[in-house]
Amino acid sequence: MKLSNFFIKRKIQDLAKETARTARFCSLSDADDVLVVFNLNDQNEVLTCVEKLREFTANIHLCAYFAKKTKEEAVNTSWLYIFEEELDSKGVPTDSMIERFNMLPADIVLDLTRKNNYAIQYLLLKHPSLFKVGNKSFLRDMYDLTIPMTDDEDINVYFGHILYYLLTIRSK
Repeated sequence: MKLSNFFIKRKIQDLAKETARTARFCSLSDADDVLVVFNLNDQNEVLTCVEKLREFTANIHLCAYFAKKTKEEAVNTSWLYIFEEELDSKGVPTDSMIERFNMLPADIVLDLTRKNNYAIQYLLLKHPSLFKVGNKSFLRDMYDLTIPMTDDEDINVYFGHILYYLLTIRSK
């Protein structure tokens, strides 16, 4: 474990205590905006998932996390990019990054990042969305709907489980 992970995990735990939320379920049919957060190296699989999602909602916003900053890979100007080197020395997102992330409208946030992406978890705790879906986290109540995913699991299969629940949930 990197020493910086220790600090950001503590920040996440403190932030979770400050911002305790009650789960508010939101079905896909009730959502106007969906935010999909993913690792940039999974973009091909995620874009396939987004195409399936477009059948149910038109307003989809994308946020890609990338561990190394390369402008060649950050070509889609409609996406928000979170680069690891933009984090502070403890691995915590900066205030400007949090502000940019929170400007993305979302009734539902789908976290398709792999296990223990602490910077994204921190950003998600700060985001004002109604309903958050993601992988099992070290933090108990991180998401309103948690669907476990293994590190080697295909994102399309994982997304299929998420889509099933989002279409099944009745929020009223």
